[in-house]
Amino acid sequence: MTDFANILFSGRCNAACPLCIGRQVDPRRNQDNLDTYPPRGLDALTRLIAEQGIRQVVFSGTDTDPLLYRHASRLLRRLRWELPPGTKFSLHTNGRLALRQMDLLNQFDRACLSLPSFDPATYQEMMGVPGVPDLEAILGGARIPVKLSCLVTEANAGEMRAYLAHARALGIRRAVLRQPFGASLPWEARLPLTELGWQPRPAYRGNAVFDFRGMEVTLWDFEQTASTSLNLFSSGEISRDYLLV
Repeated sequence: MTDFANILFSGRCNAACPLCIGRQVDPRRNQDNLDTYPPRGLDALTRLIAEQGIRQVVFSGTDTDPLLYRHASRLLRRLRWELPPGTKFSLHTNGRLALRQMDLLNQFDRACLSLPSFDPATYQEMMGVPGVPDLEAILGGARIPVKLSCLVTEANAGEMRAYLAHARALGIRRAVLRQPFGASLPWEARLPLTELGWQPRPAYRGNAVFDFRGMEVTLWDFEQTASTSLNLFSSGEISRDYLLV
C-alpha cells in the first residue's frame, strides 16, 4: 500500500540550503513549474491516487518552497473536488512565507515546517539565508496541526535538547529529525540519544519514535524507511523513487 502522494514543485527558492535535497534529484525532473497550472502530469497522478486508495497528498518541493507556487489555492480546491472525501492534504514548507500566506496555509489539513534551528547563526549556516521564521506567530495564526521537520547535521546536533524543549514550550507536539540524504550514520553517532531523556515508542515504517516530554519525535532516515509514496515531479514524471517526507 502506498502511504501518500507528493506533488513536487521546482523553481527559484527563498532559501539557499547547502544541503538542498533537490540537488540529489535528476535535473531532468526539475523543471520550473511555479507558474504552471495545472502541474504537468496531474491527471495521471489523480487517477493513480484514486485507483490505489491513497488518502494523503503532500504539496512539497524539490528545490523550492511550495508557498511560492502561484496557483496553490486553486490546485487545492480542484483536488478536494476531484479526490475522494476524506483525502487529507499537507503542506511541507520552510515557513519563510507562512505569516504572509497564513490564509493559504490554513486551507490545508496539516502543515510541516522545515526549521533546522532557532539560533540565527546556525539557521543562516544551514538555510543559506538569514531570518529565523517566527514559529510562535505562525502557531498563533495556524488553525491546523503544525509539526516540525529538522535536518540534523554537525552544525545543529548540539542544539537538539534546547531545540525540542523550545518547540514544545511553543506548543509543538510532533517533530521529525532527519538524516542528510545520502549521508546516513547511526543515529547514536549524531545524537546522544541516551542523554536526551527520550522514552521509546513503537517505530513508524522502520523509523525510531521517541517521547520527549509529551512531544512525539521521529528519527527519519530516507535510506532506511519503509514508507512508500507516489511522486509527481515538476517535469510531469510520476515515480516511486525518492521519498520526500
